[in-house]
Amino acid sequence: MELFSKKENEEAELDELTPKIKVKLGELAEKGSQLEAEEHYEEAIQAWKEALSLIPEPQQIYSETIWFLVAIGDVYFQNKQYEKAHECFDKARGNLSGEGYGNPFIMLRLGECCLEIGDEKNAIEYLLRAYMFEGREIFEPDDDGNDDGRKYFDYLRNHVENIE
Repeated sequence: MELFSKKENEEAELDELTPKIKVKLGELAEKGSQLEAEEHYEEAIQAWKEALSLIPEPQQIYSETIWFLVAIGDVYFQNKQYEKAHECFDKARGNLSGEGYGNPFIMLRLGECCLEIGDEKNAIEYLLRAYMFEGREIFEPDDDGNDDGRKYFDYLRNHVENIE
């Protein structure tokens, strides 16, 4: 007697990437991170896009997809390419693993991108979600001292009651 039907076994197999793919994804993640640290942003994005191309369809079911989309989106955001960043973070948010919508950083960046491209309604929603997850701390400067967060926190505070 089989515990699972053939269809259920096939679906379970989709949830796991092969060890070979996982190793290659790790290598490309590391390569992209190193290139980003060296400020070779386009090359970093290309490494991460190559990694994404190795993830089988439907990519939305794999949590690994989120990592690469966030990495690419963050480079776009840091380089003020807000439309491209928004596209990446929106895809990460919609990941079927469920990890995107519950990720405070994704919510923060998505809110910031929305504000930058003029989508104020969604900017408030996503910034508020980030705030609800992490509080004011998520808007604090990062280790590099970048202080863009204050701008977005002030915007949220001016548009939502009881935000301190």
